[in-house]
Amino acid sequence: MEITQDHFALVTGASGGIGFEIAKQLRARGYGLLLVSSDAEKLSKARAALERGPGSGAIHTAALDLAKPGASQAVVDFTTSLAVDVELLINNAGFGAYGEHVELDAERLARMLQLNVTTLAELCLSYGKSMKARGRGRILNVASTAAYQPTPFFAAYGASKSFVLSFSEALAKELEDHGVTVTCLSPGPTDTAFFSDLERRGLHNVNFEPAVRDSASAVAKIGLEALFSGKLSRIVGTKNFWRAWSARLAPRSVVARIAKGMMRASPSASRQLGQG
Repeated sequence: MEITQDHFALVTGASGGIGFEIAKQLRARGYGLLLVSSDAEKLSKARAALERGPGSGAIHTAALDLAKPGASQAVVDFTTSLAVDVELLINNAGFGAYGEHVELDAERLARMLQLNVTTLAELCLSYGKSMKARGRGRILNVASTAAYQPTPFFAAYGASKSFVLSFSEALAKELEDHGVTVTCLSPGPTDTAFFSDLERRGLHNVNFEPAVRDSASAVAKIGLEALFSGKLSRIVGTKNFWRAWSARLAPRSVVARIAKGMMRASPSASRQLGQG
């Protein structure tokens, strides 16, 4: 099927939270949308909601599990079948496995790392190569303030977001001479299902309470502003910014000890959390 619209954005994890809000704001800017999520029902509802909102661009969806090896090729096949150029790549999909690392389910750990690290890097490879060849394009990778320090009880998740941060900043430098920008967005606590699950399952911390969380809409707006202005990276929120940078200046042992106290949950807390 031939599509005549010039500007398309590919958004992963688009069925809710930050991904949905990014898609909503991009549609209002006039972009056609290529939406990917593992939950077909939620994705269908998200599409219907977007079609009722501002914008008139085409919306195409694909229910794909990006936590599976080879998933990035399925995404490429999806966009190739539509004969469109991806002008914007938004790597938002991700989830966290919470608990003592040695007690985690091995299969779920592998899925998390596949999604948060491998699939993200593969999508950047495929679409970054096309953008470089065209001499234009933008990539937004969503990390987390967890990227800036060790996070006991969220060890592999935090490390996966550290990968996203370092990878994105390096890739930005590789592509900046070819008309392509790469931006890394690092939100703090956000009003999404991810943090609601943390609270419900026993992780209570004044820094994560609903009253101090940013809205998903506000995070999306900040992320898109950073993307379109060509920022290398952006931490959401002044307090989060200073926490992240103070963590880089303080002794690592001190930072790790503080993070351990913040991230420890009650004994009844679930070790597994859903997609953020």
